[in-house]
Amino acid sequence: MALMNPLPEPIPYRRLYRGPLMLLAAFLVFPLCLPASHSYLLPLAQLCGIYGIIVTGLTLLMGFTGQISLGHAGLYGFGAYTAAVLVTALKCPLWLALPAALGASALLAWITGFMVLRLKGHYLALATLCLGVILWEFITKATVTGGAAGLYDLPELSLFGLPLKSAVSKFYFIWGILLLVVMWALNLAASPSGRSLRAIRGDEDAAASLGISVFAVKLKVYVISGLLAGLAGILYAFVYTPSYLGPEEFGLTLSVTLVAMAVIGGMGSVWGGLAGAIVMTSLHELITLAGEKLGSTDIARYEQLVYGLLLIAMLQFCPRGLAPTLHGFLRARWNRWRKHGGGYA
Repeated sequence: MALMNPLPEPIPYRRLYRGPLMLLAAFLVFPLCLPASHSYLLPLAQLCGIYGIIVTGLTLLMGFTGQISLGHAGLYGFGAYTAAVLVTALKCPLWLALPAALGASALLAWITGFMVLRLKGHYLALATLCLGVILWEFITKATVTGGAAGLYDLPELSLFGLPLKSAVSKFYFIWGILLLVVMWALNLAASPSGRSLRAIRGDEDAAASLGISVFAVKLKVYVISGLLAGLAGILYAFVYTPSYLGPEEFGLTLSVTLVAMAVIGGMGSVWGGLAGAIVMTSLHELITLAGEKLGSTDIARYEQLVYGLLLIAMLQFCPRGLAPTLHGFLRARWNRWRKHGGGYA
């Protein structure tokens, strides 16, 4: 007897990797097309790539599994400071300190996830918020982290013995890692494991009745997202700002901004995290430049106002997020174009 609900056919590799190949072409060409007068955009693009890595993990956790986290800035800072302390205080070589920091980030995510992922709804949001606050307080108050003064003279990361000194080489390195993360996330989303994540988001009891180990799956995704946050922290500390690491980057505001990136970009899409990171980071730069032109000294207040208005507008007019809405629009236009034989009637 035929199955009532046959398993979906696997996505062809050509279709699955079409987006990553386009991303690869875009980031290879971007520095070459950038005028010398706009070279300041390269550090901005580096930061977009770092945030894109974090929000990709957050999208898997929130958009695919339905588990909110308001403490990812703390995990991001934990990865950065763990590697920095190992190098500066314990004099560990970089080749040992960086994997150790990644392992410590994953371990911290496993320990905290084991405690908080049994909670649901706003209780889970408050628990992860407390985690972020605790980690930020430790970073700003502990002696080993340098407190509010931060850590100085961190060594630059090198690739095959060549230091990453130029902005172009740093851009390629960060976005190369982002590309690998996106490809892996797309594979996960298209796999049976990805369908398990979506089943948990839809109804945990129904997913458990199908034999899915709900808590174990949620814990694995939380550990993966914490690992990606720690990886982004390492890139921030040793590639983006190798000379100085301060606590101001890892506060509560960033945790909320990361969630906003995932929501605005589209939580149900891997590409949504990247889109949200680019839009929000670019918007921050535009608001800062506008404040400097207008001579405003309190630009942070207006920045939060703009973010709030943007989030309200997105939820009202584009509830699925930027990436899914744009994909649906382009798909409809393409189908219409094909229906009319390559032209519009």
